[in-house]
Amino acid sequence: MSGTTIVIGPDDGDSQRFASALGARLVPAPAFADEEGWRAWRDALVSEPKASGVVVSLPAAKHEPAAISTLALEGWMARGEAPLLGWMTALGGAAPLCADGGAIVAVVDGPPPLDSAGLAPEAAVAEGVVALVRSLALSEGRRGVRANTVTTPSRLLSGPPIAPDPPLAGFPGTIEEDVLAAVRLLLSADAAYLSGHCLPADRGRSW
Repeated sequence: MSGTTIVIGPDDGDSQRFASALGARLVPAPAFADEEGWRAWRDALVSEPKASGVVVSLPAAKHEPAAISTLALEGWMARGEAPLLGWMTALGGAAPLCADGGAIVAVVDGPPPLDSAGLAPEAAVAEGVVALVRSLALSEGRRGVRANTVTTPSRLLSGPPIAPDPPLAGFPGTIEEDVLAAVRLLLSADAAYLSGHCLPADRGRSW
């Protein structure tokens, strides 16, 4: 799409590469557990100029898979509650940064259902982000803003999946080949009438 694009994400190499690939400006976001940092971040947004495209990408930290029955409360808070709160704050900040008629895209790490064993917190966060983005699509649609989600397992999973194999080879895909292409599509005029949708970038693993 024409106009400026903002990427909201951690100030690290991955986010910088993401922003560079999209020709976007990076607005650094705090760590998930930094509640005071998130409050200050939201307050500082008033000085940021609006953009025609806002991409929110908050990568999940890598954890060893753990069954719900063995996951301690502290683990759930770190892997589930804190990230979802960060996402809510970031998406709440993305809305006023997006100009009328623009597009918001959330890129969230989430396993496909068949691959979610041991990753319940990450799956819950991804589902929560989808719901938050649908809420944005409803509230911001009145000013022509579209809001959609891209889910990706590429930063959570490695190695071959359990049977059955995904329709397309190369699962779980990559940020460069799968996610960025999906984001560009949702930012473009080709998606001018798509809002409130979730696009799994997972080589056909989910449908």
